Amino acid sequence: MTEHFDLAVIGSGGAGTMAFLRGVLNRDRCVLFSGDATTKRKGRAMWVVEVDNVPGMHDLKRPITSTTKSTLAWLEAHPELASHASHKKAAVTTLEAIEGGFRLGYASKQETGSLTASFVVNATGIMDVQPEIAGSIKPILPFANRYDVLYCIRCDGHKTIGKRLSVIGAGNAAVHIAAMLCERYGHEAVPILTNGLEASFSDSTLELAAAYGMQIHQAPLVEVLGNARKEGLQGYLLEDGSRVETDCTIVSLGIVPYNQLLLQVGAAVDPKGRAQVSDQYETSVPGLFVVGDLVSGHKMQIYTAWDEAVDAADEINLRLRMRLREQRLQSYRAQ
Repeated sequence: MTEHFDLAVIGSGGAGTMAFLRGVLNRDRCVLFSGDATTKRKGRAMWVVEVDNVPGMHDLKRPITSTTKSTLAWLEAHPELASHASHKKAAVTTLEAIEGGFRLGYASKQETGSLTASFVVNATGIMDVQPEIAGSIKPILPFANRYDVLYCIRCDGHKTIGKRLSVIGAGNAAVHIAAMLCERYGHEAVPILTNGLEASFSDSTLELAAAYGMQIHQAPLVEVLGNARKEGLQGYLLEDGSRVETDCTIVSLGIVPYNQLLLQVGAAVDPKGRAQVSDQYETSVPGLFVVGDLVSGHKMQIYTAWDEAVDAADEINLRLRMRLREQRLQSYRAQ
């Protein structure tokens, strides 16, 4: 017989963990899919080594993954809650809308199977597009791991203070990010590196770049200068032979949305592939909710993800309780 849950949560980053915790605290029968080795490596949470912009997380190493582990351990230590919680270290491979809910197919090295759930919260998130250098993203990754290369100005903009800043990007956002960091942290003449991509700067953006002394380099990057284990990032060598000296780079190349499950059931997404949701974070597919970085038009931050997750889980609990309440009332009236 197929196992059934009130709520299935897909993804165990900040958003997914909070949705699962809230669902269990609401005493709904919940299952959390934390992914397999491949999906975990693709998740943003795995690569966040430190968080400075959330109170109380300053001293935690790998705060998102560590808080997920501690949350699961805490639930296991409370039998009255653990009986409502199930955790599968597997990736959801298929999502199908069925009468009364959803069927989820899942797989890992240890098991494959399927189950059903009345509601689903998808928290699979997004990944930042990495710059290719000489045809590969590998040269940039060691410098990203030591925070010489950054992706979120809200999370890490302060880390650029006192650094020789550069921005990799070919759209208006790259220049506007550079201007914002000049205004906040006193940078001057920030170089913009399009890395050979077709530039799409508007006239007003080009004027802004000129006003801040930004030089736009359109040649592809062919080499990262510096050593990630020693002095860190020192700059880039470009295909035209020029050299840009920098020890801190913001990447502004867009995102890769992990929306495959949404597309399987025909949920609406915006032009960037992020989910279009209601005020309660429900997608265009009834019963399917999305929280976290994959939500269209919202901040991609831990604190917003938590808030979204609580709202979604509480809305699901409300609907489940209203079903039970109606059954209780019908039974009472039949007496």
